[in-house]
Amino acid sequence: MSKQRDIEKEFLSNIIEDKKHPTRKKGINSKQKGNSFERIIAKVFSERFNRSFARTVSSGAYTGGKNVKNAEVLSEEQLLIFASDIRCPKDFAFSIECKSYKALDFYDLFNESSNLFSWYEQSERDAKLLNKEPLLIVKTNQHKPIVFVEMDYLIKHPCSDKKPVFIHKCKACFWLEDLLTFSDSFFFIDGQK
Repeated sequence: MSKQRDIEKEFLSNIIEDKKHPTRKKGINSKQKGNSFERIIAKVFSERFNRSFARTVSSGAYTGGKNVKNAEVLSEEQLLIFASDIRCPKDFAFSIECKSYKALDFYDLFNESSNLFSWYEQSERDAKLLNKEPLLIVKTNQHKPIVFVEMDYLIKHPCSDKKPVFIHKCKACFWLEDLLTFSDSFFFIDGQK
């Protein structure tokens, strides 16, 4: 887990460093920030499971949103490459959606027009395409990543004494570092790695 924390510190230090230099262009390119976060998550999962995880081509945009019709002509193997944000092993139970955002407000939990709700929907849509479970990972500036897992899946696959930080809209929210301590059987279909 120390490697994961080092990666998180490196990511945060880059953001903090940009704030220290007033001569640099103000603001952070949100696309680059998102891509960087996806690469970090792929690396964290690769190290945790000793398997290959990688950022998806076009970060899932090829089959996402209005492009969902593109998925109709893709094979199962092609969908694994183009859908969701992280390309996962075939026997991995989840489709991973990553969001790196400046901030979330507590009231976003109650505002159905907030980004959080659209992120839930996006993660569910991608997971359905892949016949997997949705896993939404959210990182805001200056905070550790959190992850949302469907309560139904959590109930059917108990494998940890870790309790969610909170439950919202039938989704359990954990710190990512806590979720990654769950046994491998939680993450892989039929509990095999």
